[in-house]
Amino acid sequence: MENIVRKRIANFAKIFIGLGLIIFLIFYVEPKEIYATYLKANKVYFLLAFLLLPINLYIQFFKWRILSQKYFHINDTNKIWLSIFYGISGGIFTPMKSGEYFARALPYKNVKVLDVILATLVDKLIPILFVVLIGGTFFILFLKSVIGFSVSLTIALIVIYKVSIFIPLYFLFGSNKTSVKLSGWLKSKKSFRKILDRIAFLKNMDNSTLIKLVVASFLYHLTFTSQMTLLLSAFSGEFNFSIFFLAANLIIFAQIIIPPIALGEVGVREGAAVYFLQNLGYSGAVGFSAAMSLFFINLLIPSLIGLILLFKRE
Repeated sequence: MENIVRKRIANFAKIFIGLGLIIFLIFYVEPKEIYATYLKANKVYFLLAFLLLPINLYIQFFKWRILSQKYFHINDTNKIWLSIFYGISGGIFTPMKSGEYFARALPYKNVKVLDVILATLVDKLIPILFVVLIGGTFFILFLKSVIGFSVSLTIALIVIYKVSIFIPLYFLFGSNKTSVKLSGWLKSKKSFRKILDRIAFLKNMDNSTLIKLVVASFLYHLTFTSQMTLLLSAFSGEFNFSIFFLAANLIIFAQIIIPPIALGEVGVREGAAVYFLQNLGYSGAVGFSAAMSLFFINLLIPSLIGLILLFKRE
């Protein structure tokens, strides 16, 4: 009972914080400026960003279908689509989108919820890796422009950053003696045992499935960063692909590395967008409007569809 009360308090707190962040950002940027930005928005770029939503959803469906067929022997297209939409609906207002992991299991009646959670974890881990690799690299480039790093130091930092990511992955997922010893040592530690058990699901995946998921995840990354790029172009009134694509990746990167202090990551995305756009020489209203629009397009609209489908569920 006490745990339930704590969870409810935590959820209310996150909703309160999320709304508070949005209200703060609105008044920080100024409502008039945001309104003016929406009025001036380039409708063509905005429409293109919206039209990428079906592609975004289909890539999510494609990735989830691979895992559903491989591990649950589910080939029913309708069930897989329902799982995707239920997941988005369940994740939008839960901490770290944790509700998505459970909601995806709803159409899969004969599959253990834990197995669906593990498969969803795999589905999420690979796109996050691209966000960390690409976004982290762009963040170093951003720091170069802000602090004034030399070219040689920037290259060195990028190399160190990449190596610091790939070496642990190599030892965790490799099959050499060192990897086996490291895994054995980590499993002896209670704090790492559960994490490694979940990662083992990815380690045991066959190469064909892994390659398909990696390629699809990269395309998925390009899809939502392109949407953000187009939205930034729409609200700024100019198409500066290199700058806005950089900003899009920085915003998504910040969304991943900053702890989720609000439900649905509301406020984090918008705050990061305002910060990076201002530092890149644009109005904070451009970043705020683009971030909010991305939330409405990619999360709110699909979650409403999922909610409608959930109500129609027999």
